[in-house]
Amino acid sequence: MTDDRAADVPEDVLMTRSNLASAVLLGATVVLLAAGCAVQPVATVASGPVDPGSRAQPHHQAAASGGVRVAVVGDSLTAGGGRLLSEGLTADTWMTYAQGDGVDYVGGYAKGGSTVQEQAAAVRPVADVDVLVLMSGTNDVRLGLSFAESAASYDAIVDTIRPKHVVVAAIPPYDRDPAAAARYEADLERHVVDEGWTFTDPWGFARAGELYAPGTSLDGIHPTTAGYETLGHELRDVVLDVAGARVSAPQADSPTDPDADGSHAGS
Repeated sequence: MTDDRAADVPEDVLMTRSNLASAVLLGATVVLLAAGCAVQPVATVASGPVDPGSRAQPHHQAAASGGVRVAVVGDSLTAGGGRLLSEGLTADTWMTYAQGDGVDYVGGYAKGGSTVQEQAAAVRPVADVDVLVLMSGTNDVRLGLSFAESAASYDAIVDTIRPKHVVVAAIPPYDRDPAAAARYEADLERHVVDEGWTFTDPWGFARAGELYAPGTSLDGIHPTTAGYETLGHELRDVVLDVAGARVSAPQADSPTDPDADGSHAGS
């Protein structure tokens, strides 16, 4: 049966309905296209690999500020656990607390579990280093290596970095074989003196004889996080002293500064 109702509708009304339907269809298409454009960048970012370096990392290498340029080489005591220093600084990396305010961390090499020999083979040159801080030897002791077997590797690391100044830090207590660690330490210090480098023991806070002091280590090898912070401050002081960057500014109320409060201005 034929429906004649459409025939009763005026032509201008039919045209209006047709235009309205077209407009609605066009609007819906625009909305869908806009929505698609809005989500596309999100989908692209989410589907790609995430670069760890792009995440917020408050403990990563600080931008150079014109301070003392410091490179570091070592094992887990420098890298911050069983990891690579190149993964970034953490709360258990002493350099985290040493950098900034006149100290610029500029790179180096450290790997958890590595010996001095391994570090010498892996380290690469770093440009324009003011101070190299080298702290290693615990894993040599762990593996039964004497300092005599490691001495040339210390020299090779320094030759690769070519810093203006070299600071060699003592290794911490090693509770599993404290006597062997003490022998290694004594030989290391003699070698550093012979080479004309600076030897420092930043572990005074953690020593109780040849062992870790109670509360300063959880495993007898590594310090606590608080210990890493103390270590960072200790080594920072040494770096600034060796580089000659220590500046003593007079206090505003210092009696040795006659113009501190302005009362003697013009006299």
